[in-house]
Amino acid sequence: MVNVMSLPDGAKNFFEEIKKDAGNLVNNKGEVNIDVFFNPKKYAICLAVNKIVADNKVSKEGVEYYKLKIKNKEKINPLIVVKHPHKDKYAVLDGHHRFYAYVQLGKKEISCALAGDYSNVIFYLTKKGYLQPSIEFTNELRRPVKRLHENLKEFLDNFLGQLQ
Repeated sequence: MVNVMSLPDGAKNFFEEIKKDAGNLVNNKGEVNIDVFFNPKKYAICLAVNKIVADNKVSKEGVEYYKLKIKNKEKINPLIVVKHPHKDKYAVLDGHHRFYAYVQLGKKEISCALAGDYSNVIFYLTKKGYLQPSIEFTNELRRPVKRLHENLKEFLDNFLGQLQ
């Protein structure tokens, strides 16, 4: 166990802030807008790229996919972000690949849906990527779905070929 009193002042302040924010989170003092996940466009705001932090555990393929969609002017949902309660910064909850696609394309502002003003703890965990699974984990989850999709496509191609 860490003795908080033996830490430098900056670290003590950090732990005190986390303790306070964790208490707020447990006591439901953080404002959470669940509807933003179902209707992100309804809550869209434009944010400067330099005010947004995102986890960098993204796949190159995912970023390239969204870059192509952006270049082709296809509809893309806004990023879902949370605002830091004390700073003018926002952390991406959903849309990490889209964020990096916009950044790589040189966009200065991005459409974002504000999910709420969460505690520093949630902001910190999101910023550091603790709520975003690793690329390897995500790819392993997608592998059976991709295999099913390939098998289904092969079945339909064969079935349609037999009808002709």
